[in-house]
Amino acid sequence: MTKPTNSRRDFFKKTAAASIGLTLTPSLLAETNNQKTPKPLDQIKPIWRNKQDGVAYRMMGRTGMMASEVVLGTFPFTDDSYDRVLDYGIDRGINYIDTAPAYSNGQVEATIGNYLKKSGNRDKVFLSTKLSFYYGYIDRVIRDIEKGLPQGKKDALLKKANAMIEQRSVMKPGYHMNYFTGQEAQFPKTYYRHLMLQEYGFKSEWRGKIKQHAYKLLEDSLKRLQTDHLDVLHCPHGIAMPEMMDDEVLQEVLAEFKQKGLISASAVSFHNDVTGHLAKAIEVDYYDITMFAYNIANHAALENLMFKAKQAGIGMVAMKVAKLLWLKDQPEWRLEKLNTAIPEQGMSKFSKAYLWALQNPNLSCCVSEMHTIDIIADNLKVMGRKVDIQTV
Repeated sequence: MTKPTNSRRDFFKKTAAASIGLTLTPSLLAETNNQKTPKPLDQIKPIWRNKQDGVAYRMMGRTGMMASEVVLGTFPFTDDSYDRVLDYGIDRGINYIDTAPAYSNGQVEATIGNYLKKSGNRDKVFLSTKLSFYYGYIDRVIRDIEKGLPQGKKDALLKKANAMIEQRSVMKPGYHMNYFTGQEAQFPKTYYRHLMLQEYGFKSEWRGKIKQHAYKLLEDSLKRLQTDHLDVLHCPHGIAMPEMMDDEVLQEVLAEFKQKGLISASAVSFHNDVTGHLAKAIEVDYYDITMFAYNIANHAALENLMFKAKQAGIGMVAMKVAKLLWLKDQPEWRLEKLNTAIPEQGMSKFSKAYLWALQNPNLSCCVSEMHTIDIIADNLKVMGRKVDIQTV
């Protein structure tokens, strides 16, 4: 049940203020984020929402959340015309909604919030959003630092950042794939930010400001979504450098959110350097769930790590599973590879992509931008199906 808005605002003011300067002990962080030896998944009690006969569900790692094999992405959901789409999906067993404040500047979150309030379906779904602008305060700090730096120093740091990107081959064709305009720009910005923080240190007085900023972002999302808690919170949203997961403040913030009952599970999403980021998420082990680009073109680099992630108790949501199949000017071999792997006729190439991905038993679910009833109906057909993947 959603608490009154004023009460929630007062609560956030108190908790954000109380957290300034707070550092959780390593043992408490480990306990909060389940960093002990992971319990086998068959020993974790399942958490069910909207369970329906004939629909396949999978456990999302150590969270115990049983998500439908295909879950609902909401990027285009900017008004209540999508209510009927949400109704259709939930009526047929879909039980996980993914959104973000970056989608239409918060309008999509507001649409989802209005729908959940009107429909009364909040308790039927696992609700996931993101702290899309977590680095906003750090970026302001860096701009302040830059004011006192000569242009030559800034250019040198940017040159070093670009050299690191080239050395790591994270933009190598065949490994890196662009799914949206401006995606590649995340690399130099993130690497430059990292080098600036290394060069000039992370000042202790920033800690409280960063936490206040994070609490405010979460408060705003909860207000738009008209709920007092989230099942899953992604932060950062679309990370572009594995070292950014070493952020101790971020780990503390997520642990605090859990302790206060504001979120149930911590998550991170990434489109870039997918193997580097998945390996780092396994290493730091404070994320319960990962969401990353996984498809017929990049899967070979990920399969072994996905097995390790599942063994570590980390849930995995595949995104961009079918995106390459409708982008323009894509190599024909990608569709040919999919059709060779699954030669079945009479399926759309998009639902076939989800069927292919779901043959990986380590995957928890696929997120699909299902903005029409027809798309949902098409994708519902693949849930629970097992097929023999043909040799490519």
